[in-house]
Amino acid sequence: MTPRLTTLLIFLIGLVLFSYSLTLPYYKDQRSADDLISKSYDIEKSDYYKKEAELRTSKVTFMDLGSGLAIASMTILLFLIFTKVKTFNDFKNNRTPTKTAVFIYANIVWLLLLPGTCWYYIFRGERGYYPPFADSIGIPLMTQISFYLLLLIPLNIFILLTTLKTKLPTKLFIKPVQYSRTTILWEIFFAFWLLINLLCLIGFVIDGDHFSIPVNLFFTFILLTLRAGQMSRNEQAEKNDNI
Repeated sequence: MTPRLTTLLIFLIGLVLFSYSLTLPYYKDQRSADDLISKSYDIEKSDYYKKEAELRTSKVTFMDLGSGLAIASMTILLFLIFTKVKTFNDFKNNRTPTKTAVFIYANIVWLLLLPGTCWYYIFRGERGYYPPFADSIGIPLMTQISFYLLLLIPLNIFILLTTLKTKLPTKLFIKPVQYSRTTILWEIFFAFWLLINLLCLIGFVIDGDHFSIPVNLFFTFILLTLRAGQMSRNEQAEKNDNI
């Protein structure tokens, strides 16, 4: 099975799950749900959340997971098409962008989280995710947007430190001819961040966080690029030592 076919099948699975969610109601008993909402200010918040959870169907779960799988697989498919990858063997021909491109693309893509945050809260608000007594979504919106803007500082420091003295572009999936202590440490370092990134991706897919999914996948590419730069740098250093 080719990479493109695999991602296409995952996309279809996501589409089926999302389509199925559209056939389901939000609540098992709409009248009981309406009564609960009308009495939301008169009962304890814990009781409201408990009863609301009991009334909910699996519509939102299927909708989030389905849309998450569809967006993730489509993002990967577009990458495969753009990089002309048709077979798994073609991945060895993929190359990284330049250092300048890494900085520019990383910052631009990161800023997509700002409209993504707005969409996240507005979309959930439209489908009745928040109770009537909940605070305005403006509070978490401003907090989260400010947090993402502040994270641009450590993001750029991280990229700067991991691209120092590296030579880009190079092969994306470069493998050292012989592992040294330095290359092993770099492999462990990037494996850690790739694992964290993967766990975040799983969470975004399950949650149906539409903007965060492609942003996360792009930063998987960025992390692989930074790793490739370090592998290439150490390989070149070893060649110079042998001369």
